[in-house]
Amino acid sequence: MVALLLACSSNKSNIDITKPLDTKEATNAQRAYERGLLEKKDQNVMEATRYFEAVRNSFPYSQYAALSELALADMRFDADDYGSAAMAYQEFVKNHPSHGKAGYAAFRVGLAHYQDRASDFFLFPPSSERDQTPIKSALEAFQRFVSAYPKSEYVVRAKDMINDCRERLAAHDRYVAGFYWKRGAWRGAAGRLLELADAYGDLQDGKVRGDSLWRAAVAYYNAKDYAAERGVLTRLVQESPNDPHRKEAESLLKVLPSANAPAPTAPTEQKPVEVPTRPERPESAPRPGEPVGAPAPKPEK
Repeated sequence: MVALLLACSSNKSNIDITKPLDTKEATNAQRAYERGLLEKKDQNVMEATRYFEAVRNSFPYSQYAALSELALADMRFDADDYGSAAMAYQEFVKNHPSHGKAGYAAFRVGLAHYQDRASDFFLFPPSSERDQTPIKSALEAFQRFVSAYPKSEYVVRAKDMINDCRERLAAHDRYVAGFYWKRGAWRGAAGRLLELADAYGDLQDGKVRGDSLWRAAVAYYNAKDYAAERGVLTRLVQESPNDPHRKEAESLLKVLPSANAPAPTAPTEQKPVEVPTRPERPESAPRPGEPVGAPAPKPEK
């Protein structure tokens, strides 16, 4: 509450919100709530807070107590105090699960967490390279909302937000995979790429799965873990039959050893589609912003 009051200005800065209201509205829950709404509309945040708090404290069993609680949460959101707003909305849902505004509050839990995400301001590192806790919290909240309130008017928007959150988390996984890749930590890169395929493989009509599996296979090749490479290529063939690397994967599976013995040289007549090499260390599977389907990194010799 302190953050809310400090974050917003008021033309009545000398108001003491702890002082009891001495108006006719204070004796009636509805009038006090409506007066709070008027003050909120006029951006008199401190005065609005006094009325809403008065309703909550003086008329706790009135229908306007719950509405005042929700109005206070909205003011925190409007003041960009998203962490506090998310907690206030969640508390509303917990205290009033059957309230007509419970669905709205549940949706706003996710929206508040989403708004609390890392900024893409050009002076900062890209948001995909930073802490994703708010996005993870937003995703969980939106998923809970869609499950609990499938007929809500906010469901369509929530589903769009779910997709956006998942795209952001996938971009973060690509960034982490790239971090490992550029340092030659092939198993770490492969592990994160497999997580990407498992958690977000359905994105972009399934292209994320095939692309991530192919790049994970390249990483295992660079690590000389041919058994793991075989396993990932087998998954690619089975799970992403339309991936552009499928035929190449099938050809490689014909010559790869089942254990981690040195990879044999394929007979000329059976040589698979070439996987070109290059002397420099390859970059990661697509970096944040790189479209899926871009040329995959090539294995080292």
